[in-house]
Amino acid sequence: MQKIKLHWATPIHNQVANAYGYNQHNSMMKKYSEKYMDYDDNAEWALTITPADNFTPVIGKKNILFTMWEFADLPNSYIRGIAKADAIIVPSTYCRDLFRKYTSAPVYVCREGIEPDKFPFHKRIIPTKNNGVKFRILWCGAPNPRKGYPFMLELIKVFEQMPSCEVYMKTTMPKMNWKQTLINAWIRRKEIMYKDNVRLAFLRMFRRIPKPYYANMLKVLGTHKNIIYDTRKLPLNELVELYNSAHLFILPTLGEGWGLTLCEAMATGCPSIATPVTGCADFFNDEVGYSIKYSVQPQTLDNYENLKTKTFLPDTKDLMQKVIYVMSHYDEAVRKGFKASEYIHKKFTWDLSAQRLNDILIEIQRGKV
Repeated sequence: MQKIKLHWATPIHNQVANAYGYNQHNSMMKKYSEKYMDYDDNAEWALTITPADNFTPVIGKKNILFTMWEFADLPNSYIRGIAKADAIIVPSTYCRDLFRKYTSAPVYVCREGIEPDKFPFHKRIIPTKNNGVKFRILWCGAPNPRKGYPFMLELIKVFEQMPSCEVYMKTTMPKMNWKQTLINAWIRRKEIMYKDNVRLAFLRMFRRIPKPYYANMLKVLGTHKNIIYDTRKLPLNELVELYNSAHLFILPTLGEGWGLTLCEAMATGCPSIATPVTGCADFFNDEVGYSIKYSVQPQTLDNYENLKTKTFLPDTKDLMQKVIYVMSHYDEAVRKGFKASEYIHKKFTWDLSAQRLNDILIEIQRGKV
């Protein structure tokens, strides 16, 4: 059978919006799709994997945009971005239903996954007083509210009083590109000068500067013996080792396009507690983990034109109760972790994602979108 031809428009060696999920999806999807399709720069169709507000169509081609969003409404920058695409692919049913409200272009679901050989099931050593193993709670994510970072900082006040456990915060520190910021300021100098409120104009210009408390917490967290704060960029094998070292994975997210770190942790058999919303709802529930109660709350996104939207706010009291429950019923949690690992390995692999992408491309090309 003749393979579908596709121009893969997103370079593998470049970071996609500096995001772990986008980068993994780009590299893994291209790797596993190679046996299903031919990559040809002269192909009629081009695929770009990027946030919609970063999307630049390839001139002279039909363009497919793979993207995602986490909250209840799309910002204007995303609406403008998806309007440039002839077809859209998203990783979850939540994203599909959301994006269809904003575009007449076809929207397809192609879920993310794991490499089974790189994320095998790992049997956890149950912590006891005799073996001296501390109960390790792992959280992974960027230091922002959406990933539940502020909730973890609140919970640390409780965890630091529990010497039998340790909290491993695997995160990154945002870096400020001061050169580009000054260039942007020069470009917008007339706009700033003629603003009635110059101070507010500058605040808007610098809105992407990391919040000061991120850096402050590095110093504070370093004083606690049972709190580990890790900002290194880990190679895949070390990331897997980190998942394997954890007894419990926590993701108190406000919303995910997919939720790749949760998917990866589950693949290793790590018992998990997460908010069962948005992208995570496609693969996470009480059958394979422990769901955090949540409420739907309004929120204004400063970085997206002050978009007023709704987010899924985790109940921190319920989260803490779930943590204590798992620690005291760890045999049950391990059984759930094993079930989660089987489920992810069976249903959510990059090879299955590549097969699905190929099916989508066939449908798109036959449909003459």
